[in-house]
Amino acid sequence: MPLSASRGLARWAAAALGIVALVAVPLAAGGTDAAPPTGALLAQLSQPPVYSALASERIYFVMPDRYANGDPSNDRGGKTGNRSVTGLDPTDSGWYHGGDLKGLTGGCTDPVHGLQRIKDLGFNSIWVTPVVGQQTVQGSSAAYHGYWGLDFTDVDKHLGSAEDFKGFTDCAHKLGMKVILDVVVNHTADVILVGGSFVGPDEKPYRDCHGKPFKASKYAGGTTFPCLSAGNMPRQALLLGSDRTAKKPAWLNDVTAYHDRGDIDFSSCSVTCFEQGDFYGLDDLFTEQPRVVNGLAQIYGDWIKRYGLDGFRVDTAKHVDRAFFGAWVPKIQAAARQAGVQNFQIFGEVFDTDAVELSGYVRNRGLPNVIDFPLQDSLDRFAGGSAGARGVASRISDDDYFRTASGIAPTPATFLGNHDTGRAATMIAAQAFGATSAQLQRRVLLGFSLLYLLRGAPVVMYGDEVGMMGSGGDKAARQDMFPTQVKDWQTEKRIGSPPIGTGSSFDVSGNPVGEHLRALGRLRDLHPALSTGSSIVRAADSSSLVVSRIDRQARREYLEAFNGTTAAVKVTVQTATPGASWAPLLGATAAVTSGSDGRVTLTIPPLQALLYRAEADLPTRVAPAPAVRVAPDLLSDLVRVSATVKTQDPVTVAFAMRRAGKAWTRIAVDDGAPFRAFLDPTRFRRGERVEVMAIARGSDGSTAVSPVVSATIRK
Repeated sequence: MPLSASRGLARWAAAALGIVALVAVPLAAGGTDAAPPTGALLAQLSQPPVYSALASERIYFVMPDRYANGDPSNDRGGKTGNRSVTGLDPTDSGWYHGGDLKGLTGGCTDPVHGLQRIKDLGFNSIWVTPVVGQQTVQGSSAAYHGYWGLDFTDVDKHLGSAEDFKGFTDCAHKLGMKVILDVVVNHTADVILVGGSFVGPDEKPYRDCHGKPFKASKYAGGTTFPCLSAGNMPRQALLLGSDRTAKKPAWLNDVTAYHDRGDIDFSSCSVTCFEQGDFYGLDDLFTEQPRVVNGLAQIYGDWIKRYGLDGFRVDTAKHVDRAFFGAWVPKIQAAARQAGVQNFQIFGEVFDTDAVELSGYVRNRGLPNVIDFPLQDSLDRFAGGSAGARGVASRISDDDYFRTASGIAPTPATFLGNHDTGRAATMIAAQAFGATSAQLQRRVLLGFSLLYLLRGAPVVMYGDEVGMMGSGGDKAARQDMFPTQVKDWQTEKRIGSPPIGTGSSFDVSGNPVGEHLRALGRLRDLHPALSTGSSIVRAADSSSLVVSRIDRQARREYLEAFNGTTAAVKVTVQTATPGASWAPLLGATAAVTSGSDGRVTLTIPPLQALLYRAEADLPTRVAPAPAVRVAPDLLSDLVRVSATVKTQDPVTVAFAMRRAGKAWTRIAVDDGAPFRAFLDPTRFRRGERVEVMAIARGSDGSTAVSPVVSATIRK
């Protein structure tokens, strides 16, 4: 459930005008006689990046209520009455339609009506919207989407039972698929009565049970918290009748477990408002309290233990306090380890198309990974034809803001469209002004080629594989796979297939989108570099994008080329593999050859993607000595440490620093130019002087160090 808050364009404009205000500027930097690290320490600091398990996932995103109805007896969720009670109205896009977990699981290995179907489409992970018990109806809609949690200990009866969910997860694991559950930590269903719009802490500070004011942020992420009483909350919070005990577990029925500040006003909202206000009226959890953190860790840790879940997608991650994930994530990871789940993945929904802003959730807030809204915006524009490839290239370069001392390479969940913004075809069509049906289909296929061939874990929304397009975001993007009773959906245009009418999407075969997804999935299976290879942008202009992907273990280079225009494009690019023949893997039938200088010329057909693999190993080269520079970053409040390396070799560059009297520690490691790392000035003393260096690792495994540079961090 996103809220757009992009400031990317404003940041670029400010940088161009030279008016970006920096919190810290390293105005003094120079050489030093300090000795760089050697031996085991140097080897440790220079280790190349590692890629998380998420990087190899291809994720099918599904809303169970809209997929398949395996048990009509649960359509009303065990209730009787009209739709205002049961939530069921298959003719209205805002209500339950009858899909459930039995329908999603189907015959498990049935290639038409089982999870095998999703496996056969090339997916190895499945992400389902929240399955916890819901407040069935709120306002003029029902909780078919799963984001109005009421009973966090059990499966919503509209979707089936705990046994049904266990059957689903067991089947997925049997097929070698991972299960990612959508979870909500920001809010619960709207049960508490809190009148009025948001009231801030300046007007009404929090007061403890004795009436003494305090700042909640002071205690966030800690183990203690002031005592609270309902009468001292910022707004009077009430629970009436059966609502007093409606939520499970029982601690969720305590009004002091919520911020109780009123509704967010999205037109004029501060950071505190976003974090402490009720999101569209939903009861906003007081996540600064350790009992709330521990309670949410217990809730979702139990789900991992009961079902062997492999990961969480975290809804509305932007709206919890900045210390929450640092406290909650380690508890969830510990629960996963106890359950025997290795490499448990967590990625959050932060609706922001500014990559620099988005990186703060990974760098500073303890969120392991995010959904890549900035890349979505760039891919849709390029595939749709309204923008060139420079935005995509910039987003890949901006991965450097996400790099930390852990050495884990940035590999976010990537997508073209979703259940909030609109389906992939809708998002691309919005950028494809005047495109014919044939051109739009080719643009959509180009979009999915970009999604699968570029770095990240591609997420595809259910129904995209049969050409679903929809008419917009939210309810307009959540069509039924089974025969729909929503009249507008019966006549909606589709990509590569006619309108569905009263038929079933499970009977659609040979749709070009689905066939393309199968082919792309096979490519990622056969060529790990497409998942875990480093990315080097070779060319990006108004018409085309060319990227090298490097398989360091197999010593092979891949070349990906994309044309977002309706005319063929000829481009010559540098590679790291000279004098090689390049075998075509996608979009071409003839090989190309790189010259002795490593340059290769490609002709990219209109609205097409090409993929080649070098037939020769990467040359073995000694690591060249890097040059390092420290300067203020124009797009953020960070200090930029950059390195220049003169080589065609696909090197990695690690950055290290030393504070006075301390040992060398790693800042970050980068496996694709431009080579950069960033220091956060707020983590240094005012005027503190640090020593910084870069370490290049060549393709032969050798290392070379830069001169040590000394810099003063000024605030």
